[in-house]
Amino acid sequence: MIWGGIGYHSRTPLVRIAGTLNNQRYISKVLEPVILPYLQGLATAIFQQDNARPHVARIAQKFFVNHQIELLPSPARSPDLSPIENMWSMVAQRLTQITPPAATPDQLWQRVEAAWSVVPQEHTQSLFESMPSRVAAVISNNGGYSGY
Repeated sequence: MIWGGIGYHSRTPLVRIAGTLNNQRYISKVLEPVILPYLQGLATAIFQQDNARPHVARIAQKFFVNHQIELLPSPARSPDLSPIENMWSMVAQRLTQITPPAATPDQLWQRVEAAWSVVPQEHTQSLFESMPSRVAAVISNNGGYSGY
């Protein structure tokens, strides 16, 4: 599993997680070493995540409260409101252009890291700028598919 985060002006380093992401791994591999320093480097921030079990677990919610991390409320199903999904699509598109396919997990990791780092920040910014349109499209479709 690979985890990454994006912001308007920057992005986090990627995190390679062995095995399944559980509550403890989310805190010890993502929140403590990556998210805390990343958010502390920003003047203001609201953290967005989906409703994956490790994200909404009581221990994770307690972590956010204890570290005064403001969360963007997330409806039960809201992939159209998550710009990170579009970022992952850009990374995946770059990976499909590389031949031959990665021969080892380490080679794949290196390629994902490279693809992540070369997506222009302007593309990420456009994802954030599209949020009002995304929200409007979801509302107009009564929470259904919006085209994003």
